[in-house]
Amino acid sequence: MLKSRYFLLIFSMFLFFSVFWFTQNMEYLSFPKNRELVLIMNGSLYGYISIKSLCLMLVFPYLIFLLLFSKKEQIVALAREKNRLRFYHKILKDTVIATVLFVGLYLSVNLLYSFIFLSNKLLTATHFYSGIFFYFLLLVLFYLAIGFLFRIIYDLTTSTGQALIFGAFVICIVYLIDWIILEGIYWTPLHNLNFFDLWLQNGSISSDIPFILIPNAAVAFIL
Repeated sequence: MLKSRYFLLIFSMFLFFSVFWFTQNMEYLSFPKNRELVLIMNGSLYGYISIKSLCLMLVFPYLIFLLLFSKKEQIVALAREKNRLRFYHKILKDTVIATVLFVGLYLSVNLLYSFIFLSNKLLTATHFYSGIFFYFLLLVLFYLAIGFLFRIIYDLTTSTGQALIFGAFVICIVYLIDWIILEGIYWTPLHNLNFFDLWLQNGSISSDIPFILIPNAAVAFIL
């Protein structure tokens, strides 16, 4: 029964990402298959993997996925259990697994449909495959930080509804501050989310990977 619940959850998320991918890219599928098309469909300003999508459109679905993936009885018991450390370890494990699954499904959908509608030769020429692997690591760290923030808010409010709303609201505020007030001048955890776009434009930038992953890992660790 538990396995079927997880399968249904994962399958539903795959369908959601598939619909989202086609709504973002349908108009481009008739374009000439070239390098520019790969950049358009994987840009950081608009589209399926844009920073706007990652911060404004996908945070709430991620938190819902995280909540449904976690064992509800663990969350309820956490508020009254004396051995809280044991439950924190279980919640940490659930958060990591759910985040890896969420990001893996999200990028797998992009990989699958890009492979189908674009050519393998074109994806190879733009270093698409290696870039999406490192982007996976970056997004796992990014959403882990959001997941940990959700858990902190839940601990303070003991309300899943408030944790969902405030968790998504905080990320929206950070996004608005970063792109409207700070105008991208100062570093925030959102700055590295254009990594895949830059990778496709400039080719392999593996020397920059530690400087991109370490700050996001630090944010997730602090939370």
